[in-house]
Amino acid sequence: MALLAGTLAFGWDDIQVPGTGEVIPAFDVLPRFGIVIGYALVSQLVVAALAFLISTMTDSPLGAVGGAVGLWIVCTILQAVEALGSLREFLPTFWNNAWLDALAPELDWSGMVKGASVSITYAAILIAIAFRRFRRKDVVS
Repeated sequence: MALLAGTLAFGWDDIQVPGTGEVIPAFDVLPRFGIVIGYALVSQLVVAALAFLISTMTDSPLGAVGGAVGLWIVCTILQAVEALGSLREFLPTFWNNAWLDALAPELDWSGMVKGASVSITYAAILIAIAFRRFRRKDVVS
């Protein structure tokens, strides 16, 4: 919808990459937008999985959402702490901007692969714990 609204409002033209100033033809960037959207969805799996896990621990839906957003805020703050060194790469928020590599003149997958692997790993662990917890929970109380 954003692409359609932007095209209607501003017209269809080549894309200038933020930061580098490189210009990519508009039709060449459409598949890259798909990569960006896919990566954004995968990177948010951690938030969804944590909210799912917290929802098995509480009766409050807002508690689950608040816990997931709280994790995101804490990870973003920890990401700024340079004393953590390479440990920051294991934070779910570290690879958030890796989608910018999809808009570079030469497509670079390394950051997105690392970010997706971290997100999928965390999501799988959190979902497994949520299912284990839910299976043992008394849902009739």
